[in-house]
Amino acid sequence: MWLVSFVTLLNGAWSISSLLLTRLPQRVQYFLPFGVFHWTRSLTLVLGFILLYLSFHLFQRRRAAWWVAVFAAAIEVIGHAVHLGTWYTALPQATTFTLLLVFRGRFSVRSESRNIRLGLLLLFGSLLVSLLYGTFGFWKLSQRDFGITFSLQDGLVRSLRQFLLLGNSDLVPATRQAGWFLQSLDILGIVAAGFAMYSLFRPIVFRFIQLPQERARAAAIIEKYGKSTFDYFKIWPDKSFYFSPSRESFISYRMVGGVAFCLADPVGPDGDRELVIKSFLQFCTQNGWLAAFMMPDDHTGYNRYGLSIFRVGEEAVIDLEHFAAHTNETYHFKRVRKKFEKDGYRIERYKSPVPRQVQDEALQISRRWLTLPHHREYGFFQGRFERGYIEKCTLCVLRNAKGEMVAFINEVPSYRPGEAAFDLMRHLPGTHWGTMDYLFAQMMLMQKNEGFRTFNFAVAPFVGVGNKPGSTLTEKAVNQIFERLDWFLHAKGIKQYKIKFEPQWRDVYVVYQGGPIGLLRIALNVNRIL
Repeated sequence: MWLVSFVTLLNGAWSISSLLLTRLPQRVQYFLPFGVFHWTRSLTLVLGFILLYLSFHLFQRRRAAWWVAVFAAAIEVIGHAVHLGTWYTALPQATTFTLLLVFRGRFSVRSESRNIRLGLLLLFGSLLVSLLYGTFGFWKLSQRDFGITFSLQDGLVRSLRQFLLLGNSDLVPATRQAGWFLQSLDILGIVAAGFAMYSLFRPIVFRFIQLPQERARAAAIIEKYGKSTFDYFKIWPDKSFYFSPSRESFISYRMVGGVAFCLADPVGPDGDRELVIKSFLQFCTQNGWLAAFMMPDDHTGYNRYGLSIFRVGEEAVIDLEHFAAHTNETYHFKRVRKKFEKDGYRIERYKSPVPRQVQDEALQISRRWLTLPHHREYGFFQGRFERGYIEKCTLCVLRNAKGEMVAFINEVPSYRPGEAAFDLMRHLPGTHWGTMDYLFAQMMLMQKNEGFRTFNFAVAPFVGVGNKPGSTLTEKAVNQIFERLDWFLHAKGIKQYKIKFEPQWRDVYVVYQGGPIGLLRIALNVNRIL
């Protein structure tokens, strides 16, 4: 891939630079890469830029670019080979043709079929319009413009040569109108070819479709094989599903900006894991996409697929036995508990289906909570406030002495054995600073009594990135950037809030393709999936 694209790049650069370095006599055939004859200097210039453009798409493994290069090389190998006296001039094209065939498996990225059709229609449509324009134009020009008169047939032939950049060297414009007319035909040809080439190599456009039967199958696989905190959100409407060839495993992902953001690990039997990852990576490569697995539980297993690993934060997991026996008896939690019990606050817990009236109260709190600075709805890793969603959850709420709801937390299933989890945590603006501490503490005690052993307290993003032993150079560079951003102070505050609950911290990672450039593309698009 590198060799072929680099040789094509050099060919294009030489085609352009040769115009500045040489003076070509008239009617001399000049050998160019891929064996193209020098018909006109304009054609050489355009061809050089096309080769540069082609090398870029060969580097991206575009299958359409491979076909164009193979076709051009094959035609010119034949063209030079038939001239036995100069057969050796076919060696460069033959070498390029051979390299393209040897490495044909590397160029597997498909182009958008609709855009290919559009490009061809644009090319032929532009050709037709230009021929009509040129034919009529030559026919209308007077003898004083070129010194000759043109019939409609002459105008058609002249227009076709000009449009294809073959030129009409015997035509010498005698007026400004004649010179402008020839230039206008060149411009039409270049613009049409440019749009056609752009359409030919555009990548596959992702079309979001989630079929009900696919969602049902994914849900059944999760119920049978689920073991992640994020599994509950893998079948949400904002995700697409990629199933393994056996249909026993799937990857939940969302496509944004040419990056397939996958939520955690694949779900399915262990024996199918390698197959679904390999086939998904091949699927992404064929479409010209990058794959990024966000916060997988087992990040080490991706090394064998040539993926890079980047640490993005820490996940807090609370041991509920330890919390009940020790953490909840610390001075901080005793003080908070005494305050709220004294003021008549109480905890209520609503199992699914949550009553409509309770949903209305939670909705009002959510709307007011969203008015606070740095607060908004997020997605992908978590849910958004919707009545249908809240109704199906367990809702833990805090009410004041008047019976008014002041805060709520919705509990969601975790597929890690013995683990409890939550999603949304919201409160009325202006409530006591210990409101959420008290609500979380009481909810976790209830969960412990129900048999849960741990509580997933979610991820503190970008905390500790680049400042631990063994951090990569990329992580250290990202740390220096984040330390200078105001919003990073908010991310640090998330960890500081959770520390009082004495959780165990687990590093979380992003596993991705594309090296540093791929990581940059992920960083530029990650906010769009949230």
